[in-house]
Amino acid sequence: MLLPPPSRLEVEVPMPSLLTGKLDCQETSTHYRRLIRQNIKKLGFSPGLAVILGCDDLGCIVYHKWLMKDCHDLGIDAKDIEVNSGMELVKTVARLNQDDKTHGIFIFYPLRYPEIKDDEVMDLVDPEKDIEGLHATNIGYLNKYRKRMDGSDHRCMTPCTARAMVKTLKRGFGDTYLSGKTVLVINDSLRIGRPLTAMVANLKATPILCHQNTNPEHLRHFIKLADVIVSAVPAPGFQIQTDWIKDGALCFDLSGQGNFDYEALDARGIHYTDTTKNSIGKVTRVMALLNLTYAAGLE
Repeated sequence: MLLPPPSRLEVEVPMPSLLTGKLDCQETSTHYRRLIRQNIKKLGFSPGLAVILGCDDLGCIVYHKWLMKDCHDLGIDAKDIEVNSGMELVKTVARLNQDDKTHGIFIFYPLRYPEIKDDEVMDLVDPEKDIEGLHATNIGYLNKYRKRMDGSDHRCMTPCTARAMVKTLKRGFGDTYLSGKTVLVINDSLRIGRPLTAMVANLKATPILCHQNTNPEHLRHFIKLADVIVSAVPAPGFQIQTDWIKDGALCFDLSGQGNFDYEALDARGIHYTDTTKNSIGKVTRVMALLNLTYAAGLE
């Protein structure tokens, strides 16, 4: 029996006919918040989300506060769950996987528990409830550029931060902007750098992945080549020299400290996201909650 070709990842809603021509995180967030409300209305019930703050990182603590507020504003039934050890976390995830009222699980990393690794916990979450898109199954489907899991109507969960960056760029510059572009990603984490390089490669961009061991001279050369620069370096004092960035490049600052000189970027008319008012974080949270509506059963 012949099987139909695998469905591909698609944009949930059309891009605007009039592009914004900028990287506007607030506009992107507002657009997808409307879609989440529409999805919840179609579902006919409030999706259930379990949120576990498994780390002491200040940025995650702030992010956690805003995520819970987003859930309240959008009518999502979010439960803030506290765990005190790695073993308790493992047992809690196992329980939530079996709970029919919990449609999605969101865990903040890096974990504070030395007895268990982040990637081990990522793979304990049911892939269908993995609204962060970090389970090996979902990462595998991302690399295959699949929209739905094999033999299932369930959508594959796409990593939130990578998706947020792509959606923000598309709303400003169009669906096909990345085709043929060189995208430099300075971060090789499982949550940002690795899924993002796969995602932009799917969109026919040429990704370059750098990290803390990248030769500094090579990094400078890559920056000069890049049409899009995504930097998520958590080290204080790390900043990309603006004169290395070519005219017309788009810059995404996914760090907590600020990896770009915003005043210098403004002076050159370079579009960018920052760590405060135009932060990609507000879009990342919305992408997670959009995934939740699909995990809850929306087709």
